[in-house]
Amino acid sequence: MPEPEIFNWIPREGMETTRKPSVITVKFGDGYEQRRAAGLNTDLKTFKPVFRVTDEYSRTALDSFLSRHAGIRAFLWRPPKHNRTVRVVCREWSISDNAMYTDFNCTFEEVTH
Repeated sequence: MPEPEIFNWIPREGMETTRKPSVITVKFGDGYEQRRAAGLNTDLKTFKPVFRVTDEYSRTALDSFLSRHAGIRAFLWRPPKHNRTVRVVCREWSISDNAMYTDFNCTFEEVTH
């Protein structure tokens, strides 16, 4: 398997990070419930960065990178204020074109492979 590409764009301040641990819950009739982790990697994060580019070349390069991976191929990215690189996929992004810049609103989902 080829090495994943590295995503080098830097997001704007204020990125949202969501954590939703994967848990299997069994509920019993008397109100009692039992919980356990659903697998080995149960606490994967979802990041919602916004990337601002100010020229057509950067806009094309960023859009091409995301399109080339098409929500299927993972890539490596180091989120701000995190001390490690994570493997993510981007299944969804939106583009807002303004007069002086373009914003890419992305959803990066952490994956293990």
